[in-house]
Amino acid sequence: MPQPDLSLSLISEHRILDKAAGLNEPSGLTLNHDGTALYTVSDDTKAVFQLDLKGRLSITDSFFVGLDDMEGIAISADGSQLFTVQEDTNSIISIDVATRRETGRRPLAAMQNFDRIESYFPNPPDNKGLEGITVNSRTNELYVVKEGRPGLLIAIDPSQRTILESRLLSPDNGFSHPKLDQKKLDFSGLSYDAVRDTIWITSDKGQCLFHYDWAQDQVLQRLDLRFKVDGEWETIRKSEGVAIDPERGRLYVVSERDGRLYVLRINSHG
Repeated sequence: MPQPDLSLSLISEHRILDKAAGLNEPSGLTLNHDGTALYTVSDDTKAVFQLDLKGRLSITDSFFVGLDDMEGIAISADGSQLFTVQEDTNSIISIDVATRRETGRRPLAAMQNFDRIESYFPNPPDNKGLEGITVNSRTNELYVVKEGRPGLLIAIDPSQRTILESRLLSPDNGFSHPKLDQKKLDFSGLSYDAVRDTIWITSDKGQCLFHYDWAQDQVLQRLDLRFKVDGEWETIRKSEGVAIDPERGRLYVVSERDGRLYVLRINSHG
């Protein structure tokens, strides 16, 4: 059954930049287990930050972790674990929510079937490594995205021992932008949509979201992150994280450049 066309409208935007707390470069986003708050990371600070849905920082629910270069964040289906990715080591880090402690660290290179994608990860790294992560709440599998050169979406089993499958993000499956050279198109945050069984992937350079169907290996729609505010067009710049609440029809996007949280409504047509 074909998916209806969707559009996005801006509900609100909120400044989340907090230099005193170390929230300087928001670089990932996920809802908490019950959808009442958001987690984000800042790649220059060893911390996980919790925000309410209007972007207000909760110091008591934020915590430090012994990790550098965190680029994305996701939560397990049962809400007990957070996952983040490190771009420089191309690793997945597991954090226990209750104890706020790191419980595991798995480089892609240590997983079964890494040889199938090894050629896409140069040694030494080229600063185009893992940039985002999300969890398929139906299967508990993880998806991680490689930023570029080339863009790559990778499915990993729940134990993080095996790379199950990978997909190149190219014009063949709909990843392109009419105003951007293909080599410059990048991918940053991603969020699994449990209602539609799809993945939302944000592009910093493309200033857009790709709504992608893994089963069909096809982009269903590209939606520009550009909205009219008080009669003037406003674009979400350097969108580094996205989180979807499909039950409530909401998308949350963070801008690393402007240190802002954008709350979007998902509108369905047809």
